[in-house]
Amino acid sequence: MSASANTKKQCVTCNKSGGILTCDGCQQVFCGKHVIQHRQELGVQLDGIMQEHDLLHQEIERISMDHSSLQKIDQWEKESIAKIHLTAEIARKNLQKTLDQSKERFSKICRNTAIDLRSSREADDYSENDLIRWTEQIKTLKLEITSPSLVKIIEAKTPVIHLIKIEDNETNNNVSVNIKQPLLPTSSPKKFQEKFLDVLGPVILENEGYLAKHTGPPWNYAYIRGHLLHYRGHHTHRFKLEKCHLPYRIFIGCMSSETAFEQDAFKSFSTVGWFGNNQVYEHGRCSSNCKKYNYNTYLIQINDVLRITFDCDKKQVKLFNERLNTLSTIKVDINKTPYPWRLLMVMLHEGDCVRILTNM
Repeated sequence: MSASANTKKQCVTCNKSGGILTCDGCQQVFCGKHVIQHRQELGVQLDGIMQEHDLLHQEIERISMDHSSLQKIDQWEKESIAKIHLTAEIARKNLQKTLDQSKERFSKICRNTAIDLRSSREADDYSENDLIRWTEQIKTLKLEITSPSLVKIIEAKTPVIHLIKIEDNETNNNVSVNIKQPLLPTSSPKKFQEKFLDVLGPVILENEGYLAKHTGPPWNYAYIRGHLLHYRGHHTHRFKLEKCHLPYRIFIGCMSSETAFEQDAFKSFSTVGWFGNNQVYEHGRCSSNCKKYNYNTYLIQINDVLRITFDCDKKQVKLFNERLNTLSTIKVDINKTPYPWRLLMVMLHEGDCVRILTNM
């Protein structure tokens, strides 16, 4: 505050000529009484600003481990561990199969050599050349058995699990994180082969995840999820109905990978797909309009081959029957079914069996 110079001005509050002080902030004149009131008003405003600051600080402190993105990372971690376990189990089985085949081959050679040795010994029919030949055979077989190159473990040059990054929208800086995400590129070449992974209910997986079989009891839902995640482009996967009770009662569709895998998953708001009894599910709503969806389950037969296409760019899912040459399309609301998408299959009849065919 600074004192007024020569001419007296009216107080801006009481409009009297008793103005003695001018506020440097608002450049208004106040009398002695109201200059105190003006300072009190400024103090109240300052208290309000401090309160807003304290509330903002509390909001900042709430930014912690319950962030939704961290929950997505936790879900990814569980799914990725399951995929790693499946891949390791497949590798173990393949390795054991290779070792068993090698063992059988080596045993056969040993048996043949033993027969040759005994028969020659009993007949007293052998020479130095035979001894050299048998010695070389044993030496060669020993080298093969002890060779470290009997089997090789080769890492794929293009992994299915790719490195992801956390992008800071404020600074636009990319911070690399040692996390890998099993997301598909724009299209699905043969190396990105769909397989069954997660199961819930009376179902078993065979043939390294390519075959799903309902094990009973009947009329119990068996749930299966695929292992690939779809977030852009279009991806087609083929299925053969190897065993199928009629009328057809198998659900094939798409669900958000962010949705929990649980009972009645096909009825979820994040799921779309095709079931038996001409039922089409769209985000929790069931319809039996055959003409609208060009979908008639009473025409489906055993050994039919079905193609499901996840068209992420056009936000739709398609189901094509190769024998009937019929195509059904469902539009997907990405607000209800956010990316990445994931295959969902549900079987109802005991003995139903579906096989995933290799990509074309």
